[in-house]
Order: sequence, then C-alpha cells, then structure tokens
Amino acid sequence: MAGEEWPETIGKYRPQSYLAAGGMGLVFLALDPEGRTVALKQLHPSISYDAAMRERLRREVAAMRRISSPRVARLIDADLDAVPPYLVTGYVQGRTLYDVVKADGPLRGDRLWRTARGVAEALVAIHAAGHVHRDLKPSNVMVVGDDPVVIDFGIAQEYDATRITREGGAIGTLGYMAPEVLDGASAGPAADVFAWGATIAYAATGRPTFGGGGMQAVALRTYRGAADLDGVPDELRRILSAALAPAAEARPDASALLGAMTTPAGAASFLPAQAARKPAPRTGRRPAMLVPISVVAAVAVVIVALFALRPTGKGSPEPSATKTVVTAPARPSYREPIANFGPGTKFQKFLEENNGKKVYILATLDEAIVPQDGEGQPYDPSHADNGALFTVWTSCFEKLEQGEEPNGRKCGGLSVGISAGDPAWSGFYWVHGAYKIQGNFEIEGGAVHQGVAGFVLKPAPAA
Repeated sequence: MAGEEWPETIGKYRPQSYLAAGGMGLVFLALDPEGRTVALKQLHPSISYDAAMRERLRREVAAMRRISSPRVARLIDADLDAVPPYLVTGYVQGRTLYDVVKADGPLRGDRLWRTARGVAEALVAIHAAGHVHRDLKPSNVMVVGDDPVVIDFGIAQEYDATRITREGGAIGTLGYMAPEVLDGASAGPAADVFAWGATIAYAATGRPTFGGGGMQAVALRTYRGAADLDGVPDELRRILSAALAPAAEARPDASALLGAMTTPAGAASFLPAQAARKPAPRTGRRPAMLVPISVVAAVAVVIVALFALRPTGKGSPEPSATKTVVTAPARPSYREPIANFGPGTKFQKFLEENNGKKVYILATLDEAIVPQDGEGQPYDPSHADNGALFTVWTSCFEKLEQGEEPNGRKCGGLSVGISAGDPAWSGFYWVHGAYKIQGNFEIEGGAVHQGVAGFVLKPAPAA
C-alpha cells in the first residue's frame, strides 16, 4: 500500500499511516479529534448492505464495550452504518508475540509465565463480558514490556470470513482453531481456551503446536490432539495439555487456567483432562500442499480449514483378489472416473446429494490429482493409518496462464479426505498405475472456503 493515497478522514478520525492492508480490509494508525493515536479498522463495504450482519456485529460491539482489562485493547468507537463501516480501538505500542519469539527465541522462566497468565486474564475479561475472541494467536497478542495485550477480535476479520460465518463455515487460523470449530460449530469460550493453549505452546517452543505441512494434515493433528509440547516446562505442560483437549467439554475454562497459574502449587496440582500426544515422527519427505495459500502479513492471516478427518481405527489393508465387496442394491453408488473440472463437478454433486448417507464408490483418480496422507506427505498405500486426502478442481474464476496448474488462488473445487478404518476393507489404494477409491463409505460434509467444499469419506460396513 506504500505510495497510495488514503482518505483524509474516516468518520471523525484522521488516518496517518497504514498498519495493515489486505483481505481483512484496511487498518490505519489514526488520530482522534483530541490528537491521540488509535487503531482504526475499516471493514469491508459489503457489510453496510447486509442488515443481518450489521445487527450481529452491533450486538458483538455492545459486548466488547463491556470489556475492561489492561490485558485487552479497548474498543473506543464503532460505526457499523458508515460506508464503509469501521471500528476504533486503542493503539498498542509494542511487538507481537509472534515477532518476539521469532526474533528472541522461545520465552523462558517468569517471562513465559507472565505471558501465559496475562493472556488467560484477557480471556477471563472477554468471556465475562459475554464475548468470544475467535482468532486468538501469537500475532494477535502484543507484548508491551513483558506483559501481553490481546488485540484484533474476530469481529474485525476479512469480508470472506463474514461470508463463511453466514454460510456455516469455520473462521479462524488453522493451528489455533479448536476441533469443534473445524467441524463447523460456532466458536465459544472453550475454543478460545484451545487457542490460548496453542498460543502459549508456541511462545514456549517457538514451533507451531500442530506442526506444518498441508492444511488438511494440520487439521487432522488438531482433531487427534497431537500437540507438540516438547520443551514446555512440566508444570505448564500439564495446563496446556488440558487446554488442548480435543473435546471442548474436557477443557478448563479461562478462570480455572488463571487460578492454576496463580501459585506454583496450583500448577503442580493441576490435573489435565487429556494429555496431548506427541506428533507422529516425520519421514523427512517434503510435504506437498494440496491447496496453495497466498502469503500474507502475519498480523492479517486468517486461514479457514477446508475440512477435518476423524480417524476411526487402523489403516485399511490393500485388497486381495479373493475379497468381494458386498453392497445393498439401494445404496447410492458412484462408478465413474474422478478428474478436474467436468468429472470433478459431477463427483461433487454426488457428494452433496448424498451428504450424511452411506454410499458405494468405485472410482479411479486422474493422474493430475495427487493424494497425500494425513501427515501432509505423499500418500503411501502401505502406510495408510493416517487416511488419505486429495483435491479436485471444478472451475476457475480467473484465467490460468499457459502451463499453469489449477490452484486455490484462481480456482474452486472440493477437497476430499478418506479417514482410516477397516470395517470392510473399504479404502484408497494403487491399482494398475492409478489411485482408486473402492468401498462403502458414509459421506460427511465439511466447511467451505472461497468456493472449495470439504468432504470426508468414512469407511462404513457393507450393507
């Protein structure tokens, strides 16, 4: 945005410089009528024409006004009827927790505990006001001195996120989103607690809590509770394990977290509801992204999970010639090749029409569709315990350059996961030089993001 002009005034505020610009709209460092610095967030103009969205945001603004804590950036003003609408919060001078850890390394000792307590204190105040942050992560925590201040509520996320919220999809940042949010449920206080656990784990280790690789691989580790807590102090690890429990009801609330960290004895006696498991060992292979993600500023990253897989058991063995699939005549079936564009559109329609139903599929993937396993690695049928993932492109809303492959920036489609299980050797395997899906499945729909629909195929017994 350097070199571009910005409005002389927005409401009664005078923008001075850009703090951020991108999908979430424009964020300015601005001056109020008294000359004090504020952070002014200009939301997407389309909100002005959506009465239901403006009313929902109005209720959330009312809740934000009730929050009073030195650990939360204060809401100063909001005009949701302006074109475009805007929010004004206190300007917090400091570095983000993400930048602090990136520059200085993982936090240690009292510095780590002060951060953990301070962010928990912020959540206590937010939840007491009847509000939920929705997008807590290291880049939304400012460090002032050695104390944290939480900024950038989910209310101010990009327009695309408001569209997804209306359509029932997930909103947040992958790696910090709770499993129930990945499942399409609304984010509640327990989701903020999960994000707190992932944020503080990052502060303590300097690593993403649920690892890297493809989006679906990170989502799968989140579902499994496979948090990487190596290097976290033992007392704090017990608390983080509880906060990162996959089941929302198993997590403590923010007040319990804060109480456990008030004294060393409280932390030592804290009993996690479910210990986080170590992530699966890496093979050293380079992970391949199924859906390319454009690089944006860390303070503006909003990644929406396309779908999540639920492992149900051991991996499915490759079928032998002596096995026979038994299906009920009435069970819907799909027996055509799956490829990008036309064939992919037909397969997506089949999944949508039979969402929630048990079906039989016998379909070969086109060679242009490259599957991964649940860890974001190239799929290996001999190690199928983590399921399989693949993406099919059904249309492109922007013209592809000559030789350019379809991608998530220019095209829409569907992302399909096959969860591991062996009730009737249903599965995904390599036959005669091509990948094939064959067996009985239950279809489960997932979230939608920018025209990409997510589905999970869960192996089901033969009828």
